[in-house]
Amino acid sequence: GAFASSRSIAIAKIMRRRSDARRGARSRRATVLAAMTSAACLVHSMRTRAFGARADADDALVAVGDVHGDPDAMFEALALAGVTRERGRGWWRRPGEGAGARATCVQTGDLVDRGERSIEAVDEVERLTREANAVGDEFVSLLGNHELMTLQGDHRFASRDELTALGRSELEREGVVEADKGVGLGVRAYFYAGKLKWRQTFAKGSTRGDVLREKPWAAVRGRGRCATAFSHAGLLPEHLFGRDDVDELNARGAKLLAVDEVGRDDPLLLDRGPMWTRTISMGDESEACALAAEVIRRLGVRRMVVGHTVTKSGKIETRCDGLIHMIDVGMSKAYGGSPSVWMCTESEGPMAISRDSRVPLEN
Repeated sequence: GAFASSRSIAIAKIMRRRSDARRGARSRRATVLAAMTSAACLVHSMRTRAFGARADADDALVAVGDVHGDPDAMFEALALAGVTRERGRGWWRRPGEGAGARATCVQTGDLVDRGERSIEAVDEVERLTREANAVGDEFVSLLGNHELMTLQGDHRFASRDELTALGRSELEREGVVEADKGVGLGVRAYFYAGKLKWRQTFAKGSTRGDVLREKPWAAVRGRGRCATAFSHAGLLPEHLFGRDDVDELNARGAKLLAVDEVGRDDPLLLDRGPMWTRTISMGDESEACALAAEVIRRLGVRRMVVGHTVTKSGKIETRCDGLIHMIDVGMSKAYGGSPSVWMCTESEGPMAISRDSRVPLEN
């Protein structure tokens, strides 16, 4: 009897341990599931809030930085702000959909080079521009230094893979590859054919060439809390030509681009020009702040938003107590970064939105 009793006690202890283990496993599964649900809700909430801001008649001003031949990264960034559909590449609404607020998106230049889908990036932005305009929204794509280099015939940073694929496609279209199979056309032949086709693709008078030539050099958008000046590398007082707007800069820029091959001698095209300057993003703090403050005062805005220089953190950063916002996060696969988008509404002010966070940029 004593043996049976002791055996029963041992069995009972084993059963309790197993029961406790099962409860522990269920608890851990529940904890993991709750964490996954919380993360999913965060992403959904970020997107819902972005869409809700416009649906609730709060205008949204959105900006995305350098794309560098990676349209997938661009579309992910835009989806984070709710200006493209979550599961597609179309603008966030179609004619007859949505009501109230207006969405304006500014892409700060450098669609091309480095990544292997530059031409696709240019085409997709043009499509988004048409779709946004069709519903009363706006998509503005600025000129960057890599678009400028393309128009100057400088293709050093065009993706070799994209040029090779472009050349092969062109030779196949012309029937050269099939006809000369015995010759053994190689990668070198495709690459040089691609460089020639690239020049033709962006030549003056071509559809894509004219698209690049017509891009503005700077833009001022937003009002109230969201009034902002945008440019690729930054605006200095000298770029305003004595005016309190960017109209003269854009007019002079358009004139410089209205040629077969853009030159390199005008000050606007040099190191201190709005496509190239590093003063705003990397210059001495006191100098950068003073110059930015003057431009901001003259343009009647709250801040300046720029791309061009990849931030050290890989996230959207600010300088000069929020006068300068730097949004080139190196999101292209060519840099290995992660998409982020800048967004401002009157109710929230400017925000940096990434896959896992939504961070206010100003107090």
